[in-house]
Amino acid sequence: MTQHVEEKASVGAKELTAVFTVYTASHAFLGFPRYAGETAYEAGWMLPLIAGAISIAAFLAVDAVIARRFPGMDIIEIATTCFGKVSGTLVSLCIVAFLLATNAMVFREFSENVVSTVLPFTPIFLVGGLAMLTALYIAWMGLEGIARTAYILFPVLLVGIVSLCVLTVNWWHPAWLFPVFGRGLPAVLQGGLHACSLVLNVVLLTIVYPHAHNPKDLRRVGVVSIALSSVLVSMFIMAYQMVFPAPGSPSSPFPLYQLARMIYVGRYMQRLESVYVFLWVTAALAKLAVSLWAMGYILASACEWPSFRPALPAMAMLCFALGMWPPNVGLVLHVYDVYYMPWGWLLNLGMPLAVAGLAFAIRGRKRGIHHA
Repeated sequence: MTQHVEEKASVGAKELTAVFTVYTASHAFLGFPRYAGETAYEAGWMLPLIAGAISIAAFLAVDAVIARRFPGMDIIEIATTCFGKVSGTLVSLCIVAFLLATNAMVFREFSENVVSTVLPFTPIFLVGGLAMLTALYIAWMGLEGIARTAYILFPVLLVGIVSLCVLTVNWWHPAWLFPVFGRGLPAVLQGGLHACSLVLNVVLLTIVYPHAHNPKDLRRVGVVSIALSSVLVSMFIMAYQMVFPAPGSPSSPFPLYQLARMIYVGRYMQRLESVYVFLWVTAALAKLAVSLWAMGYILASACEWPSFRPALPAMAMLCFALGMWPPNVGLVLHVYDVYYMPWGWLLNLGMPLAVAGLAFAIRGRKRGIHHA
């Protein structure tokens, strides 16, 4: 059972908030600004806010069920307890497959960005291999090690995003944010729903319940991390679209690097993109490490292993192989736009809601029969 896996880990609310804020806010540096501009045009900055609101509502619904009927249990334990071992294993494998696909796309996109911008003469396999080994090392330290890393990185990420937006103020064109709803309100709402595919805080928070120092704090952790990361991503996209008009944003796969190169605040405040590349790299590595840990932990839980660590090298190799398998990054972006974004939210939000809802109904029915 899951309580035997890494049972000594105990992480505080501040550290968990940092972990999940960094995990989701890192999408500002990857492909999401491009997707937001392509989906909603001038209203791309609204998508993370809509996705955040939907995700908070879904998380609060799941958290209410866990707090009332299954205190201290994660989503895998709940599925196994209420539906049987086979169902619990299927839920575990579905979540692992989703995290694996997410990690593989993030890994390939990150590797391509590094090679295309700052290391053009370095083989992508070398860049990707070093990145995956670093993420594997962080994940090997367990949730406590990841939490400490994220806690240190969190203020750097916060200051980095805010400063990147502010330092480009002399290039802002607020008129480029109009019309307010871009392609129209239906397209904005649909894009916001699809953007829930990136807010993996919901499914990941249902896994870390046994590791929280105080499980009662997880409701605040979930709400704060989702809200803060949504605001940071929205702020970045808004600044990006005031510097580069929305019709051109889909053609740029490197939003952070492109925006950082525009910084010019006098003769001695320019060409700061190398500083922001460090932020971009560390945020991406933290995101890869969290997903690796989660996959190893879920597999260990499903297979009743005493430790999650034996699964980590295999998960890292799978992520590396799947990420490097497409012949070019264009195919990765096509899968991202056509399959992952439109349908990923069904598993990210639908899986925890379905398991929690059915488990609540079954546990309530059993109590009713017992009292009768």
